[in-house]
Amino acid sequence: MSGEPSVIFRCDVSPKIGIGHLMRSRTFAAELRRAGQRCVMVGPSVDYRSDVDAALFDAWIPVPEWESGESDAETFVSLARAHGARRAVIDDYRADETFQEVLRDAGLVWMQHFDSSKPYRFWADMIVHGSPSETAERWRPFLLNPDTEMLFGPAYAVLRSEFPPPHLRPNGRVVDRVLVSFGGGNDQGAVLLTLEALLGRTADTVRLAVMSGSRNPNNQAIQAWIDRNAGNRVTLHVEPKDIAGLFASCDLAVLGGGISIYEAASCGLPMLVMALADNQLRQCDAWEKLGAAVFLGPRAEVTTGLLADRALELIADRERRASMSAAGRDAVDGRGASRLAEHLLRERRK
Repeated sequence: MSGEPSVIFRCDVSPKIGIGHLMRSRTFAAELRRAGQRCVMVGPSVDYRSDVDAALFDAWIPVPEWESGESDAETFVSLARAHGARRAVIDDYRADETFQEVLRDAGLVWMQHFDSSKPYRFWADMIVHGSPSETAERWRPFLLNPDTEMLFGPAYAVLRSEFPPPHLRPNGRVVDRVLVSFGGGNDQGAVLLTLEALLGRTADTVRLAVMSGSRNPNNQAIQAWIDRNAGNRVTLHVEPKDIAGLFASCDLAVLGGGISIYEAASCGLPMLVMALADNQLRQCDAWEKLGAAVFLGPRAEVTTGLLADRALELIADRERRASMSAAGRDAVDGRGASRLAEHLLRERRK
């Protein structure tokens, strides 16, 4: 085994919750590799392991089922010791107080991402949330460790290295192309809802680019709908290679409330966003308050009429779109992973 220090990841991924945790972990692992760290992945099935992962993670250890906080933490600590890891990244929202107590007692130093819709209590050395909605004042009462660092806000958003792309078009440009994306998992019918809303109400010159993950069970139905109804106005991109280029080629985005928000913000894309899960509600609302997005509401409450009306209002308001673009770019600079690496690798006394 290499003498380089190791960082061990615990990550959750599934068709239901999507691949956002894994994407974030990959990006952060790449940053840690550049800092001289070995990385180990624990959790996802080998079905999710890509060619890129082979260069990022020295070991990939699937954990098929989450049994309990205590038992899973004990397994995780055992793996950390076997791989010489004394630092960890927990990107798994099931990591409750019991799980954390085992890590604390084992002397691990760890950084934890969390679900802001739940009343977590934390033993972690660092807690991370990229949403503009989270504040130290809100979460301080939940800290069990008085030394916990709270790393909140878009400055700590972990984006793929290609974001923001080097060449971005001016703010407030005419809307000729709309990006539609609801994460890498099940889109819950949001893509077809968006296509039905926009194709009938926007000008024929407006094109739509749909981005979807290969594990979205609705991909076949989406393509069939496009073939029947859209002519050449809509293109489906399943896990495109140049994601940043696709974002940068669009003028407006309709998105779910996940990581894509940060990517769009870094590109200066005005956004209409909807929450596909409860843990996206606060984030979507916060991006609207920041001035970078229009929050449509929870997926179940968004109708084609509402979506079309809000999109047309935004398309007609060049000044507002320019302001939204500037707000997004100001909030997300793409250096979140390097900031987090500095915090994780800082020496601490246990």
